[in-house]
Amino acid sequence: MLFKIYWWGLLLFFASLDLFAAPPSTLEFFHDKPRSLAKDFYIHSYLQREETTPKEAKALLGMVHTMNIRFFHLFAKKMDNEDFKKISRCIDMDITSLLKEDDACLNIGINLSKVTSLPKSYLSSLEPRISPYHSQLLRTLQLMKSDNVYERALSEDNEVVINLLQGSISAYKKANFPDALPQEKLNVLSAYPKFNAFVNSVVQNDDLVAWQQSLLHVTPSSEVSAKTLFFLGLNALKYEKSDRARYFFNLSEERATKRDEKDRALFWNYLIDKKTLYLTKLSQSSDINIYSLYALEKLQLPLQNIVSPLLEGTHPSFDISDPFAWPKVMSRVYAMSAEEVETYAQKFKYANTVAHYSYLMERASRYQKHYYPIPFPEEIKEYSTHRQALMLAIARQESRFLPSVVSTSYALGMMQFMPFVARDIAKKEKLETFELEAMFDPRVAYLFANIHLNFLERSLYHPIFIAYAYNGGIGFTRKLLQSGTFLEGPYEPFRSMELVSYEESRDYGKKVLANYVVYRHLLGEETSISNLFETLLIPSVTDRFRN
Repeated sequence: MLFKIYWWGLLLFFASLDLFAAPPSTLEFFHDKPRSLAKDFYIHSYLQREETTPKEAKALLGMVHTMNIRFFHLFAKKMDNEDFKKISRCIDMDITSLLKEDDACLNIGINLSKVTSLPKSYLSSLEPRISPYHSQLLRTLQLMKSDNVYERALSEDNEVVINLLQGSISAYKKANFPDALPQEKLNVLSAYPKFNAFVNSVVQNDDLVAWQQSLLHVTPSSEVSAKTLFFLGLNALKYEKSDRARYFFNLSEERATKRDEKDRALFWNYLIDKKTLYLTKLSQSSDINIYSLYALEKLQLPLQNIVSPLLEGTHPSFDISDPFAWPKVMSRVYAMSAEEVETYAQKFKYANTVAHYSYLMERASRYQKHYYPIPFPEEIKEYSTHRQALMLAIARQESRFLPSVVSTSYALGMMQFMPFVARDIAKKEKLETFELEAMFDPRVAYLFANIHLNFLERSLYHPIFIAYAYNGGIGFTRKLLQSGTFLEGPYEPFRSMELVSYEESRDYGKKVLANYVVYRHLLGEETSISNLFETLLIPSVTDRFRN
């Protein structure tokens, strides 16, 4: 009841501040706005209006900051441009539909993945229809037309072979490569950039056992990335080849340019050998991640280089809810030295701009110091410590607490709500005058996040699973948990954490979990990361989908 009263009180307050104002209704709105994701969001909204004209759509096309396929489809729908409309119609067609279209449409939508889903008998009639523009596809088609693709691949141009291996669907690889290629051939193929994507897909696909086993003894070229070497190490452990795993993990650490990638390789070497020297190295990491936090806990060392500023006052002029204000700031910051950024950060040293101050100070430190602010603590103080830590952990990963940021997918505000999720919550809460711009107010963001987390925590009880659902959706998380992951077994739960199929959610979950541990510490209620790892293997205490 108190929550409802508080909620409606805030609505009245927000209405007085015009936070629920309607989106732009004329083209004039856009003329003085800087190119930014915020501007893209408003363009996207403007294009969805029935009354937007083709002439207006054409004008807006020249103002776009970041084009994506969804955005393109919307422009094609609104503009009087037949070429755009044809591209929009053809680009996502399946191969069966494309074959019924004219050659222009076919060449717009065709790709190697689609072609490898066709029977071989279709390839000869398809070839003359493919434009010379698709030169690589035409070269690969010659290999695919062979009576014995495997035998031809042994002597075929290496670039064509890796193109086919990386771009083909799993069923094609299984049907045409009953045996993996010889070790010498794989070693040569590892010099091609597409080898990285090929390896990552094979390691995560248990239908390709022969290929997984063929990767155990590959000698990787210098083109193989730290990430791919890490996956090769995981693959080696699956087949109980710990010596090969060490080899790959050591190479991964050596080639990694990101500190968390180095720490990940060190952590997995520790899991193999249980040697304290790996924990010691991890405890000296400049990064805060699940690997370094685990090492600090095991060695009983305190958290290091963590800053949680406590500031006072309100910025006299900066509008935190203006989605165009921060891009203007960053356009200046990008040209500054670290010392200049630190000086400039002092302009934001107020309670309501603690997020902006923290962002700039962390950048000025070259990310050697890690800022964990708690903006607007009065808005969440009534929640449990767990809920506060979870909300803060998610917000830090989503937006660094910047209240008015917009993502490339048009997720909005501090808690980065997708528009359809925000609208759904508003509808259920009977907020009839709600407009998406309200998500740029951190108070609304916190309230919506609390409602959404209430929904997620009906089914998920562990921070990392909640993070997966917040990022990838609850349906994705249900499917993940019901697929046999996070159960007792060698190197669990860590193997499951590293092989989450959706890479963005995989990384997101680990970062939110690390944030959660730090915020529990800052809020005065410590939690053990070791215990959090252990409980991942107990379905009865982590989720309802497996009970």
